[in-house]
Amino acid sequence: MAVYHADALVIRSREYGESDRLLTLFSREMGKLQALAKGVRKPKSRQRAAAQLFTYGEYLLHRGRTLDTVNEASPKESFPHLWNDYDRTLAATRVAELLDMATIPGQIYPEAFTLTLTVFFLLEHFDPYLLQGAYALRLLRLLGYAPRLGECSECGGALCGPRLFISSAAGGALCLTCREQYAGRWISAGSMALMRQLLNGEMRKLDRLRWNAMMQQEILETLRAYCEETFERKLKSWQMGSAAVEGGGQDRDGKEGST
Repeated sequence: MAVYHADALVIRSREYGESDRLLTLFSREMGKLQALAKGVRKPKSRQRAAAQLFTYGEYLLHRGRTLDTVNEASPKESFPHLWNDYDRTLAATRVAELLDMATIPGQIYPEAFTLTLTVFFLLEHFDPYLLQGAYALRLLRLLGYAPRLGECSECGGALCGPRLFISSAAGGALCLTCREQYAGRWISAGSMALMRQLLNGEMRKLDRLRWNAMMQQEILETLRAYCEETFERKLKSWQMGSAAVEGGGQDRDGKEGST
């Protein structure tokens, strides 16, 4: 059909030409798609608000030969709290970038849409970086890449010690014996336990969890590396620091190769 509707989130918005924007939309019914919003950079454009990053709206799209265009757009939620605070803006940007990187056009991901929309709402009141970590782990699980965090991914044995080893190639944590076969990174046992809570805990109760700056840096850096290695692309916004992360006092990479 030449015209179709999409109930969607704007997860990327780029300048295109003199007054247009090229939108990456993430739709509940159609997954990820691109569409050109013409003239929306003009001050008097009626569709200007619906073309902004993070907007949730209803879009009427025209299917073109090479690129679809936005005929009409009606924003449902603009999430002003995502623009009024640096840390919330950064966390939402990281969520959107990961979703864009991890999904492909033409596939439908209704649970990923619901997860992303929920996180955008919860970012108004929750610790933005706790939500970012929970989102990454849960998106990985929805896409079939969730790391095993409760036992050795290779042999199923117990994990022990104050420092634990995790490898994307192995699909999660590794015991001391199995880790010799893989490259990966060390993480404290406390951070690993918190990652399990971020993955399995009730989403709307995550605000009860607490972490310090060291754990925040360790978990987010571990997830960044895990996602980059899994999807074989760099997460640019995840390398932009927050004040809390930069104050953590740990080495940024913390990597260790196989021996």
